[in-house]
Amino acid sequence: MTVLSERMTTATLFFARWTLHGDGRLTGDGVDIQLPPKEWHVLRLLLVSGGELMTKDRLLELAWPHGEVAEESLTRCIYSLRKHLRADKGFIKTIYGRGYRFTCAVSIEEHEPRRAGQGRAGRICSACGQVSHG
Repeated sequence: MTVLSERMTTATLFFARWTLHGDGRLTGDGVDIQLPPKEWHVLRLLLVSGGELMTKDRLLELAWPHGEVAEESLTRCIYSLRKHLRADKGFIKTIYGRGYRFTCAVSIEEHEPRRAGQGRAGRICSACGQVSHG
């Protein structure tokens, strides 16, 4: 089970003209949306996957760790994310019968919670989404 750490939730992820903030906001292309928690979590998992396939089972396990959930919940989540991304919806590729792949380059800036405005570059584990340095 993956638990998002305080450091993880303060990391800001950048892709194309979009920014996914640690507070759940998706900004860019004239949009500032507060994503529902599951959409934010699924998008963050896709962004940190490094372009690797995220299987449906893995996404379900990480985004819904405390119980049974139908695959339809993930499908609806992906549909909503694509709708938010508008013309860039193609960044989330469906690998039929297997899962999803995020196809755009992603960069990260980690913000220290106690020092607003100062960031440190870091790497995010594509398996669990944890931020590491070094």
